[in-house]
Amino acid sequence: MESEPVLLEVRRRGAVVTLLGEVDLNTSDLLRSELALACAFGDGLGDVVIDFTDLTFIGSTGLHVLIETATGLRERRLVLLGGGWAVYVVNLLGLTLQYPNIVVDT
Repeated sequence: MESEPVLLEVRRRGAVVTLLGEVDLNTSDLLRSELALACAFGDGLGDVVIDFTDLTFIGSTGLHVLIETATGLRERRLVLLGGGWAVYVVNLLGLTLQYPNIVVDT
């Protein structure tokens, strides 16, 4: 029996989370748990950064995780790096307008 391919690889270093692959219904819990660790890193202050450079897909469940994270950060920022398709979707949906602490830095 052949194992299923890994759809998402997450690398976290402190409050910086790098994503490779796809965030969908099957992988959104992994993203949620890694972002929770990033939010709690150090003194729990400062920006939480997500590098989208190598992200090839983000579905509605992944976007929901971003919204949950941004809401939980309150005044802190959720900085999205790298541009690409995922940032296009975030901008298309107007998430940076609805959630001012979501910031796109391409």
